[in-house]
Amino acid sequence: MQASFNLFTYDDFYLLFRKSQVSDLVGKTILLYFLAHRCPPCRAFLPKLTKAYHKIKAKNESFEVIFISSDRDQASFDEFFSGMPCLALPFGDPRKASLSRKFKVYGIPMLVALGPTGPTVTKEARSLISVHGADAYPFTEEHLENIESKI
Repeated sequence: MQASFNLFTYDDFYLLFRKSQVSDLVGKTILLYFLAHRCPPCRAFLPKLTKAYHKIKAKNESFEVIFISSDRDQASFDEFFSGMPCLALPFGDPRKASLSRKFKVYGIPMLVALGPTGPTVTKEARSLISVHGADAYPFTEEHLENIESKI
């Protein structure tokens, strides 16, 4: 069982550069996507994530992706996120370091799934979306075992 993490102790995030309150995320399954514009694997995975995001959101509004950038400058951050439908931790936000430590992010890209009540569901969400796409949602062991049994 993964350790619990309370995302809701954080203040706010940005949706297409508009402020969004963390309270809006309560009760949602959340994917934390650690990435950078300069990272080829991050850019390669993004279309898969975006496709899964739209499919999941079409079925369930209680889902959100939050980009947590390791970009080196504001311009790179802005370029990468300007067309994205997801939320993002603001560029240069000091909370990135604590999130990276909490989830032991030693390399990017990394995608962490948090359940609706806050506990970490899996730190392997990137692999799950790569293999199963939107069908991986809600990323729980029980759901994934069900998917595997049908293959």
